[in-house]
Amino acid sequence: MRSLVSVIVFCVSFGLAAAQNGIRQVDFKNFSYPLSGPLLGHGELKWLGNPKDGYSKRKPFHLVNGEDLTKSSSFFMDGREYTQYAGFSLQSVEFADVTGDGKEDAIVVLLYRTGGTQNTHYVYIYSFIEGKPNLLAYCHTGDRAHSGLYKVYGERGKLVFELLDPEKMLGDCCSSGFVRFRYRWHDGRFQEFGAHEYGTLDAEEPHQSASNPGYQSWTAVNCVIYSDKLCSTTARFKTAQADPRVHPSRLPTVLSPSAARA
Repeated sequence: MRSLVSVIVFCVSFGLAAAQNGIRQVDFKNFSYPLSGPLLGHGELKWLGNPKDGYSKRKPFHLVNGEDLTKSSSFFMDGREYTQYAGFSLQSVEFADVTGDGKEDAIVVLLYRTGGTQNTHYVYIYSFIEGKPNLLAYCHTGDRAHSGLYKVYGERGKLVFELLDPEKMLGDCCSSGFVRFRYRWHDGRFQEFGAHEYGTLDAEEPHQSASNPGYQSWTAVNCVIYSDKLCSTTARFKTAQADPRVHPSRLPTVLSPSAARA
């Protein structure tokens, strides 16, 4: 049934795309995305899709209502079922000129959940040509504190990434700082330029991320919540629920209640 629904949504969204007048009309929640390379073990930002990178292509995946998730496991606690999911989900879509041509492009951020503690963001950049979206490039970032995504945005015709700083790691989950990378569009690809810039995440105030509205910075407090070495899974979940600085999307994956998906 899900496959049939996916086909129907794909056909409808394809038909709509043909009649679109601009990048903001594209329905990225119901959209097909290319994929290549390994899904685990990422420790840095890497651009994908180039045959020279040595990565084999994977089957494209299609989001339906912003998700392409499968149930990997579940268990019951206190009369409730807690489910672990694996797959892709849409985090955000931002619009900005990142190629320097004065026209808006789309910065699409997807989160890949592994079904365990690891996760990786995939970022897709689309322009709009001849009435339809055109993929310029896509990449993955690292895993959480290992150069995981903090922000991505356009600035004065350039593309900017802010990745969590592994040198300021407070555990695999979190870092107290970030590193800023800048890219320009040149010769059909994004090329890094300029010196790296470094920043510190405020441990007291939550940060609104350009890549994920409502995203909370990985602070020392949150690191304690999520660290398996410091507290049990149950305690982490209950403590995270009680902490107003923890966005629901950042609750421990293994304990995401099924009720939250209703």
